[in-house]
Amino acid sequence: MQLYNASSSYYSMIARLALLEAGANFDDRRLDIHFKKEQLSGWYRQLNPKMTVPTLIAGSDIYSDSRDILNFAQSHAAYQWLDSDSSHETPIRALQDHFYAIQIEKITFAKAMLSIPPLRYVFPSLLKKIVKQLEIELATAPNKSAVTEKIKLNEARIAFFTQGTLRDKFDHELQSVTDFLVQLPKPEPMLLGKKLSSIDVITATLLTRIKMIGEYGLIKNYPEIDAWFQNFQQRPTFKNADMWLRFQPMRIFLKN
Repeated sequence: MQLYNASSSYYSMIARLALLEAGANFDDRRLDIHFKKEQLSGWYRQLNPKMTVPTLIAGSDIYSDSRDILNFAQSHAAYQWLDSDSSHETPIRALQDHFYAIQIEKITFAKAMLSIPPLRYVFPSLLKKIVKQLEIELATAPNKSAVTEKIKLNEARIAFFTQGTLRDKFDHELQSVTDFLVQLPKPEPMLLGKKLSSIDVITATLLTRIKMIGEYGLIKNYPEIDAWFQNFQQRPTFKNADMWLRFQPMRIFLKN
């Protein structure tokens, strides 16, 4: 089993943490998505035409979305996770749906651009270069629909970062995090009961990212969730999953 992922990638953290919590053995294969842009390489596109991370290879099966990997981990964990209890299926699916509706990349990059003004020019410029490269490749691309979707995605990102008031858009997107948190029950000791569930995995990843971008103050409004997260960080799996509680630019530069 091989997990292709990137150290700083939010969705890669979900995959790493989920697989570790499920007790799955896998080869942790890190990609350089910033400088080499290995996610755009030909060999990787054969695995994942969407050109995203993470991707899990499990036997003859390929999972190219973190939610699919999360569900794979849940199946691997079986009764050890609360997800195996059918009575929790509906609330777990609803919370997962809400979680995956959060536009975490917009939140992350908007906060960086608001904190470091020159990035307002750097990020859109980098995205425009990627779009230009993909447009050149489109004519000969074996999977034209995937390349077209990638172009549209990056164009939408450019529009978000360059049009309108960034602060207002950031605040609007950050509200979705609060809307998710208010739905979480009181931990007992895990979020949905005595056993760990996929909701613990995704919530831990979300709070990790909120802490990294310096917005953890909003979590303080939910002391029981805050206390749960402080305890969750002590789990060996959390430490081994390489969860980025702080931004680590030197690791990006060193491609680590």
